[in-house]
Amino acid sequence: MTDQITPAMQAFWANDPAPQEMGVVLVKARDGRSELRLALESRHLNGHDTAHGGVVHLLADCAAGLAANSTEEQAVTQTNTITFLSPGRAGETLTATAECLARSGRSALFDVVVLGGDGRKVAVMRAQMRYIPQKS
Repeated sequence: MTDQITPAMQAFWANDPAPQEMGVVLVKARDGRSELRLALESRHLNGHDTAHGGVVHLLADCAAGLAANSTEEQAVTQTNTITFLSPGRAGETLTATAECLARSGRSALFDVVVLGGDGRKVAVMRAQMRYIPQKS
């Protein structure tokens, strides 16, 4: 991991096996921003031979969650809306970037963009995150 990922986020990522088992790679998580990548394999595809919507949603939701938690406060997804713009293709790498749009008290909005290997927008997501009390 690089200086783009705080030690707290390295530990957080280590305790989140689902995206790792799907092949998601953490590139950046600090200061309310994140970047994740996923190389699309046959296991990520639907019956149309394009990226499964659930896989793209997982990538985007994880990006929002990591960005929100990168402030070293605990946050969970309260709601999100994803819009699929173009299909992800087998063999390409998707990149999801997330950043905080606004925060008020315990609620925050994050925007996520998922790009295909050629830079086209595959999906966009708006996520509402809720900051929760720290575990003791």
